Amino acid sequence: MNRQQLEWPPQQGRQFKWPPQRPLSSQQPIQMQPQQHQFEWSPPEQLQTQPIQLQEQLQNQRKPRGKRLRRWFVCLSIITLIAVVFSSQANGSFGAVTADAMRAVLGPTITAQVESWFLGVSDTVHQAQSHLSGRHVDPPWTVQSLPIAPASALPTSTTLAPMPLVPVMPVITPSLPSEGVWITEGYAAPPFNFPLAAKTFLRPDPVRPYAIVTLLQFDMRFIRLHMVAGTSEPGGPRGVPGPGVIPVPDQKGTALLAAFNGGFKYADGQYGMQANGTVYVPPQPSAATVAVTNEGQIILGKWGVDPHLNSGNSDLVAWRQNAALLIDHGVINSLANDGAAWGGTILNRTYTWRSGIGITAQGTLLYAAGSSLSALTLGQALHAAGAVMAMQTDINPFWVRAFLYNRNSTGTLQITKLNPGMQGSGTEYLYGTVRDFFYLTRFLPNLPTKSGTKKTL
Repeated sequence: MNRQQLEWPPQQGRQFKWPPQRPLSSQQPIQMQPQQHQFEWSPPEQLQTQPIQLQEQLQNQRKPRGKRLRRWFVCLSIITLIAVVFSSQANGSFGAVTADAMRAVLGPTITAQVESWFLGVSDTVHQAQSHLSGRHVDPPWTVQSLPIAPASALPTSTTLAPMPLVPVMPVITPSLPSEGVWITEGYAAPPFNFPLAAKTFLRPDPVRPYAIVTLLQFDMRFIRLHMVAGTSEPGGPRGVPGPGVIPVPDQKGTALLAAFNGGFKYADGQYGMQANGTVYVPPQPSAATVAVTNEGQIILGKWGVDPHLNSGNSDLVAWRQNAALLIDHGVINSLANDGAAWGGTILNRTYTWRSGIGITAQGTLLYAAGSSLSALTLGQALHAAGAVMAMQTDINPFWVRAFLYNRNSTGTLQITKLNPGMQGSGTEYLYGTVRDFFYLTRFLPNLPTKSGTKKTL
């Protein structure tokens, strides 16, 4: 093959080609054209994927951290809610405040559902503890010997007789000592010397032998029933606060006999109340109502259904409503065990502290209260004690309370709690309380005679 000779300087018309290449053949030499190259730099594959991998790693790190935070928040919320509910059901003022705070934040309906769940768990625990202890139950009080009633000094011309204290038949056998036996608490002034009040207890639920209902029975021929609105409930939310205290004249001497809790808060049903000429909350149609007339007669029935229970009856001096009737003409309300919310507070089937009042066929007044009760078992206890009409009052563990008052020989006021598990001391009704309540005073009636006339003592 021949070499091509390079000429310098290149002649006009000839192209300068570098580097010179040999032709593939002598007949067809390769003509090289100048090529234009574009400089393009691509980063290595490792550098291309590294930012994406770092971003994915950061996202993966954030996800578990976010999940952990959410789990911790949920767990903390559940623990806090359980603690709040537990505190709300504790027998103390803090529990009452916590329950009120829950109702203000969550509303009465949600609060009722949460409380119902918690109380259901507590009831299961109580039943398990009862079985483990061999179903051992202590009575609320012990009686060494029954008190001896003073002899009546009534003349033979009178027709008056003591109130009948028929023993209550125990539901659970064997019964506890003095279960169902009425023990007298105070006597009317001479010449009557009749028992003014009596107490007993009953266990109405065979499944829950630890559920004890303590009862009081009052002879209303020698007693007057009074109602007092609390400084906050039920009229406070409407701007109508009550005095919240027993009037001073009724605290003096031996007038004061007993006091016990009232009904629900205004938010839990807006049930009506009137006392001393003041309407704290307007009445609700068909609501269970207890009323007192000018003559001291007690009426218990449905507002607007009973012919005496209406706003047009000027003879009514005080009345208080609360939910539906628990016992109506001797029949326990079927709603007592249907699981529906009674007054928007705690479900009927929930077992907790409950209270109620009733009237017997003889006209005596009953008060009943105890723990681990449903609306049904409370109604059964009142029915067993002789109630023909009855209504449920408050059911909060802190607010269910009852006390008996008596002065000893030195004039010192002695206060006795009906049930040792109740809260309070009884002095709250003497100095002021935020919730409404009932109290009873002694009085000496005219003496009836066989001729139908009344003799003034």
